[in-house]
Amino acid sequence: MNTLWRDLSLRLMSIAVLFIGLFVLCLQGKADWTFFVMAGIYTGLVLSGCLLEHLFHYQGDRLLLPAIQLITVIGLVFLTRINAALAWKQFIWVSVGLGLFYVILWGLKDYRRLGEIQYLWGLIAVVLLFITLIFGVTSGGARSWLRIGGLGFEPEELVKIALLIFLAVYLENHEKILRIGTVQWGRISVPDWRTFGPFLLMAAFSLGILAAQKSLGTALVFYLLFVMMLYIVTERGFYLAMALPTFLGTGILGYVLFGHVRVRVSAWLNPWQDVTGGGYQIAQSLFAISGGGVLGSGLGNGIGAVQVPAAATDFIFAVIAEELGFAGAVALVGVFLLVIFRAFIISAGAGERLGQILAAGIGVLLATETLMILAGVTKLLPLTGIPLPWVSYGGSSMLIHFLLLGLLVNISAGAAEQKALLGAKGKELGAG
Repeated sequence: MNTLWRDLSLRLMSIAVLFIGLFVLCLQGKADWTFFVMAGIYTGLVLSGCLLEHLFHYQGDRLLLPAIQLITVIGLVFLTRINAALAWKQFIWVSVGLGLFYVILWGLKDYRRLGEIQYLWGLIAVVLLFITLIFGVTSGGARSWLRIGGLGFEPEELVKIALLIFLAVYLENHEKILRIGTVQWGRISVPDWRTFGPFLLMAAFSLGILAAQKSLGTALVFYLLFVMMLYIVTERGFYLAMALPTFLGTGILGYVLFGHVRVRVSAWLNPWQDVTGGGYQIAQSLFAISGGGVLGSGLGNGIGAVQVPAAATDFIFAVIAEELGFAGAVALVGVFLLVIFRAFIISAGAGERLGQILAAGIGVLLATETLMILAGVTKLLPLTGIPLPWVSYGGSSMLIHFLLLGLLVNISAGAAEQKALLGAKGKELGAG
């Protein structure tokens, strides 16, 4: 019972943030009172899910989902502040995503069965990217959208799951050879082509198709995912040393070939040179962030929601930093760090190698996405156009990240059940 009340209190904290935020916006006339209907539906889903976790004796990580729900409601409040029409849709996507999370948590009995079709996952990833290249719609300089009727979605988001599973199974099956190597290059031992070839081909196909789509931000995320997962599993600095010149070379090539990349790099280096043109986005973002000060201008009182382009997607963090200030921005980043930390804790505690690698890969993916969008908004890195997970508007991103969350919690629950089973057997043997 104590566990139930603790879990409910964590959920109620995030729900309180949602209702207080909506109430403030409604008092200011910047939101409609009908949003409380959607907030009530979302609240019902959250509390029902919490009760079901206890009815089904969920034993996994108990901090991860409440942290994600807090991030999500912050996104919902600020989307309501920025664009009411998009916020209404986002409430629907969040509700569907939460439902998918529980489907994965309880419907996927054994996540290890996903590894039985290793190369099919790789094929799915390449086919989705290729279809997007041929039939996709260009938006923001990149051909990354597919539209069917009036609906649009980003296949790149689904590719994240396919690639993660492919990489996790591949690295589990070939870990020893990738660590030790079978071919000698001077003093360095490297894997043979039969072992390393599928990995290199998958990387080349995926990144090549993304480059052809001009979706360079996603290409960078996938590249870092390939490299970091390989390094985490093998712990060989050789792979990092080989990845760095490849990254620099392809970055220079992308700068030479693609005009929108040159515009973004130029705006990153000196946005004030063309503050009304290519540097307008980042300049307005910096103005908004700096205007927030330490404690912020207050919810609904900033100008970034109107002045900053793509405030509902790429630059939503700038609006949050302006209205909640440095303190609120750091708090949000802290919750993201908690989520990433919990992913690696789950990885360390997983009962078998596939779960360890898969959980670590999800942690790497979330860390990479979060770092890149926050660094882009604050001018630490060039803009990439990647959404902030669970915060930025986008149905495809929201659903896929809830699926990833479900898979991560499924790994956590499986490890906890395995430990409980081993503990029970140990007690039986001790009693015998």
